[in-house]
Amino acid sequence: MPTKSKYHFSNGCSFSTKKITYSAHQWLALNNGIKVEDMFNAAKGGRGNDRIVQTTMQFFLTYPERMKDTSVSIGWTTPFRWDYNISLTPQGGKDAKVIKGINKSFDWQWQTWHLALPDTEPSRFFMDWSVRKGGMDLELTHVVKLYTQIYMLQTFLKFHKIPFVFYHALTNDCPVDKVNGIKRPQIKILRDNIDKKHFFNFEPSAKSAEMIKMQQANRSSTEHRYHNNEQYTQSHFEYVAKNGLGKSKSDAHPNPEGHRRWGKLLTDFVNKNGLFSH
Repeated sequence: MPTKSKYHFSNGCSFSTKKITYSAHQWLALNNGIKVEDMFNAAKGGRGNDRIVQTTMQFFLTYPERMKDTSVSIGWTTPFRWDYNISLTPQGGKDAKVIKGINKSFDWQWQTWHLALPDTEPSRFFMDWSVRKGGMDLELTHVVKLYTQIYMLQTFLKFHKIPFVFYHALTNDCPVDKVNGIKRPQIKILRDNIDKKHFFNFEPSAKSAEMIKMQQANRSSTEHRYHNNEQYTQSHFEYVAKNGLGKSKSDAHPNPEGHRRWGKLLTDFVNKNGLFSH
């Protein structure tokens, strides 16, 4: 007989970190009868999807007893963020003070460069040598990375029978079988194998391209609010932008109501599809 999860694990970027007034992940868990003290959060602001995949798997491999009683929610960030490992530990170093919660239990930490921000030193170097001179197809690379990351973590969670829900924290391009005007049938194979029953609002909206440009150009723009007649929004970022639920005119991160309302949408999706039963 199916049983409900006792614990909840969440991961993502700054949209997914633990909040005093509760994040969307915390609301989702609370709405499913899970206590705040029984929630684990490994989200880290400014980091990418490679880190999300590895730290989520690492948590359950380190604490295998949690596979039997823990549900999972993941807010996928932009694939423009490229993660790498650093030797910094929570015990020392200039960044030690920002390593909090469950992240302290990992043997290594993560840093990230952002290919949409070429003025930073790692991004400028990578863009010069890999993209401009090496012939890298940036858009294709990002699609392949995103679909592979989603499928990899989905496969891990399903193999261990861990209930989960995915969603886009930031807006992402999700093409069917064509990138930059070139047919890519193997992209469709990857895409078709992503379980949409477990992925809230996987499909891009009519505004997705606009939202991605907004994220790349300046995520703290005063233009974050937009108006259209479409009800569907792909990402948490897009939902906040449409409904004016940012923290301020210069900060597009969700305010408390932006988290609560998105958490309710996630709850409805999870309950409709029976995703959190073991």
